[in-house]
Amino acid sequence: MLFSSITTGVSCGAVNAMFDSFTPLGGLIPMSLISLGEIIFGGVGSGLYGMLAMVIIAVFVAGLMIGRTPEYLNKKIEAKEMWSSVIIALVAGVISLLLTTLALYTKWGLSSISNPGPHGLSEVLYAYISASNNNGSAFAGLNANTVFYNITTGLAMLIGRFVPIIAVFYMASSLSLKKHIPPSPGTLPTHTLVFGVWLIFIIIVVGALTFLPAFSLGPILEHMLMLKGVTL
Repeated sequence: MLFSSITTGVSCGAVNAMFDSFTPLGGLIPMSLISLGEIIFGGVGSGLYGMLAMVIIAVFVAGLMIGRTPEYLNKKIEAKEMWSSVIIALVAGVISLLLTTLALYTKWGLSSISNPGPHGLSEVLYAYISASNNNGSAFAGLNANTVFYNITTGLAMLIGRFVPIIAVFYMASSLSLKKHIPPSPGTLPTHTLVFGVWLIFIIIVVGALTFLPAFSLGPILEHMLMLKGVTL
């Protein structure tokens, strides 16, 4: 379980067990780590800019709440940076959920599911989350080697990776053109423990708002059914 959690957190994709054999909550852990954008352990290729997007969102929200100027690295955070950060943080999750919905509404998507009920939903959702975040691991219970899943997972990979990269370049360009602003009493400090805790809270909230409904119908519901001894 530790190996699976670490590899999914860094967009590695290496596994030493089939996630399909995990308990429902055991499968939820690697799924959650990927859905957050693989930023917890500094995901390869995407961890740095994913975390920077979360930092900018945290700075902006905190600035709105306490009335301080949204600044990061002595640069003002304005609409361009916020739009870019939101795209980076949400596009992979949104495309994963949309394609999961499409798969569950079509016979081509349903025909590849080997397990009924919430576990089947977890298999499909994990496939698209893994593809859009460039992880490569799978639940292994889904027959993804079909025309439908090859096309849709490829689409998830294309949008989930390249759209955030474009947004990163746009944000970097915008920040590079801004003037350096010296710290002032109105500047929110981003090197403190308090801001670190706030950043963790923002990451959890963004992840929860995006995926909690889907997780509730998948691994969480499956866990509750397992506790009650219900088999599908």
